[in-house]
Amino acid sequence: MKAPIPPNEKKRLKVLWQYEVLDTVPEEVFDDLTELAARICEAPIALITLVDEKRQWFKSKVGLTTKETSRDISFCGHDIGQSDLFIVPDATLDKRFAENPLVTSDP
Repeated sequence: MKAPIPPNEKKRLKVLWQYEVLDTVPEEVFDDLTELAARICEAPIALITLVDEKRQWFKSKVGLTTKETSRDISFCGHDIGQSDLFIVPDATLDKRFAENPLVTSDP
C-alpha cells in the first residue's frame, strides 16, 4: 500500500535539500545515536533515515548494509504524514506492510 503524500511535502523536501546531508559520508555522531537506539530497543536493525521524493536514504545504519530503498516501499514514507508516534507492532499483520518486500524478504 502506497503511503499518502503529506500536505506539507513540498516544504519538507525543500528544507531537506537545504540541509545538504543526503548522500554524505557516515558521521560518528549519527552512528553513535543509531547504535544507542539499537541497544536500548534490543533491535537487530536501527536506522537514521532521510526521505526524499523517490527514496529513503540511510544516513546511519546498524544491522543493514543497503544504503537506500525506494520510497514507495518505505515505512518512513507512511510516518512522514503522522503527527503522533507511528508504531507498527507486527508488520506481517499490518495491511500496509504485510506484502512489502522489506517484510517478506531478508533481512
